[in-house]
Amino acid sequence: MPSLNDQSFTAKAYLRMAVVATGLLLLLGAVVLVIYWYQREVEGERTLKTRFDDPPGVAGMNTAKVAALGDRAVETLLSDMRGQDLDKRYKAMEMLGAIDDPRVVPAMADLANSSDLTNQLNGVAGLARTAKPEAAEKLWPLTTSKDETLRMRSIVALGLCGAEADLARLEAAIAKAGEPERYLFAWSLGHLQRRLDSLKAGHSGYVQPAPVPQDEAEATRTQQAVDAALGQVDKGQDLRAAGKKLAELTDINFATWDYGHQIALQVLAIGGPRQFRSARAPDAVPPPAGVQPRPTPAPAP
Repeated sequence: MPSLNDQSFTAKAYLRMAVVATGLLLLLGAVVLVIYWYQREVEGERTLKTRFDDPPGVAGMNTAKVAALGDRAVETLLSDMRGQDLDKRYKAMEMLGAIDDPRVVPAMADLANSSDLTNQLNGVAGLARTAKPEAAEKLWPLTTSKDETLRMRSIVALGLCGAEADLARLEAAIAKAGEPERYLFAWSLGHLQRRLDSLKAGHSGYVQPAPVPQDEAEATRTQQAVDAALGQVDKGQDLRAAGKKLAELTDINFATWDYGHQIALQVLAIGGPRQFRSARAPDAVPPPAGVQPRPTPAPAP
């Protein structure tokens, strides 16, 4: 083959090289398109078929893969959420809450504003899972609901998805609310601050749960600290500091995807460690969907 300095390497030779290079690029592009199509259509469909392999509340590999499909999974999951199977509806809601898509918050808000209390509670949990400020806007009207369970869970959910602008609103709500709502507003104020601190530090917004008291003495000390924080809330003194302390002391592990259950437990835990044991008992864990009776609080140590 002649060198580039060879006068016999004419314009036609350069043209042939350009044609070959263009052909190779087109072939490469075709291969990329085939791989993209296969992953989007074939693999995507296969992944969607595994969406119920993990039970509600469990963020296993299949759940993570479906959530990673993003907008490609939304229509299917929205259809599942309208179905009759409660477990499938709840699982679809969990996965939708992890997908950043503009259709998710309105769908969860529709659930939260339905006439069925089970759907409302699932909608509240779904809004909390999105961790989006627009979800908090949908929750605020529910904090005045006549239904106590819906009202309290909506208040707690604000701490999971609120934004900087919600801090002042939560402080104002504390001043107007009676017991136990003002304590729940205070917890949300504190948890929201912890989330925002995590985000400002460049993290995901996840905060470490409070440790479970290991013995009666530790439980008593922690309970005294909880009572002091609640007393500070009652007096309206430095509400942000009181709320953050309350959130640090009574937070339950939110690592699970089962936010409906976790919100229910948080409503219990706001009373302090004396409630942790009944909330954490294996037999006390309710199914994620449906309205659960309120457990009787354990007596103070």
